[in-house]
Amino acid sequence: MENKLYPSYLSGADGIRAIACLAVIFHHLTQRLSMHDQTTVIQESQAFLLVGNAGVSVFFVLSGFLLSLPFWKRYLGDGQFPEMGQYVFRRAARIVPGFYVAFMISTLLAFLWQIPTDYQLIRILTGLTFTSGFHYNTLFPSEINGPLWSISFEVFCYLLMPIFMLGLFFLGKRRSFRKAITYWVGVVLFIVCLNQLIHLFLTPDNIQRGWEYGLIGGAKYWMPNYNPIGFFGQFAFGIIASAITIKLFLESKAIEVFKRKGGFDVISFIGLAVSFYFLWHMRHLGDFSFSLQNQPYYFPIYPILVAVTLSTVPHSLWFGKLLDNRVLRFTAKVSFGLYIWHYLVITVVERFWVTDYYYMGLADFNSWLLVSSVILVTSYVVATLSFYLVEKPVLDWSHRKRFPGRRIQDLPGVRKEA
Repeated sequence: MENKLYPSYLSGADGIRAIACLAVIFHHLTQRLSMHDQTTVIQESQAFLLVGNAGVSVFFVLSGFLLSLPFWKRYLGDGQFPEMGQYVFRRAARIVPGFYVAFMISTLLAFLWQIPTDYQLIRILTGLTFTSGFHYNTLFPSEINGPLWSISFEVFCYLLMPIFMLGLFFLGKRRSFRKAITYWVGVVLFIVCLNQLIHLFLTPDNIQRGWEYGLIGGAKYWMPNYNPIGFFGQFAFGIIASAITIKLFLESKAIEVFKRKGGFDVISFIGLAVSFYFLWHMRHLGDFSFSLQNQPYYFPIYPILVAVTLSTVPHSLWFGKLLDNRVLRFTAKVSFGLYIWHYLVITVVERFWVTDYYYMGLADFNSWLLVSSVILVTSYVVATLSFYLVEKPVLDWSHRKRFPGRRIQDLPGVRKEA
């Protein structure tokens, strides 16, 4: 195998992360605009922005794509299984500090504001241990910061990925790209079957099941369509996309002509464009009945479209650079903070400034636009403070810490990072 360099930075990934983050934020902002009071053009635009919650799917696909890269480098480079101590430590360093600060402040504010919170103690405990996603009573660990629900699901995927990867590494002595892809397609099918069993045996009863019963009722309504096992299927598409990306780097000579002619630009652009068109087409559906097993975010079509874009955009000539412009790269840098803080900003605004900034509550579009702009700017400020004061110091420290074992750069056949 040729000893060439993997790029130290995969173009396009930051831009896609930023778009996903902004899509989720605008989903929550447009929920506050009274749709029936708007013009047809605004209504159609609002309907499209409301399906921006599919950005959560992008996060899962993207996480699977990026976190599996070291595993694929070692597997396809005939290397050893990665050092799991370093993997777990750095994942914890990335997630725990920012999440804990946002979660504890949200919990404290809910207490100070005397907001009724059922099952408060168990929700705090499961929130702190990232196990809240296994029951509807705890799915939303915070009563006033709803988006924190997905962090538990993502942490669960962080744990499942190396377990399945371990099976691949020890599946026979001969390694091949075809075997690896077949294995991971099998994993996806296994997850789908397991998810079906969850639907058969773990579907909640209909007692107080619905958003009219608050967050717990809403969580009960979501489940079992929303469950950590099912979400790993979306994560797995990112893992498969990552394998394709690494394979394309290894076959760089064979694809060089295709790359020079902009072939990967065309594929990645079409993948992203079709994903937007698909969401536009779904904007009036109102549920996930189009999805396999009613899984969220139009599984498997939408995650596959995202995976197609992710697997090809690092090989593009111009499209990746276009996505990774300064604004989107900065947004990607603070995206975790944006995600975990923006809804709390919305809650504060609704409570202390614009009291009709609730679900479908604000009738005047100009007022909504002004308030939403203030929320967006404030969220960026809070997220930037979170990154530089909380997240980055821990991340820098974690990357300075050394773990025993051979580095990926030292393994035979694996190209050194630039």
